[in-house]
Amino acid sequence: MVGLVYPDFDEAFANGLKNEDIERVMEENRLVLNETLPAYSQIFKMKIYPEEFEKTPKKSIKRYLYQEAKG
Repeated sequence: MVGLVYPDFDEAFANGLKNEDIERVMEENRLVLNETLPAYSQIFKMKIYPEEFEKTPKKSIKRYLYQEAKG
């Protein structure tokens, strides 16, 4: 399973983080998260998405739009 993440770039850059730092933090988050998940639902890798996800009127992410992006 691949996790797509759109981090708060403005906040990260305001705190002095660079793109490499954001990737490192996301990897650390993935490892911590996987410690709590069963083996069949663990996240294989995190992929940083460069723009905010498109949402429905209910503010749910339109997941079907991002099936290709996970590859």
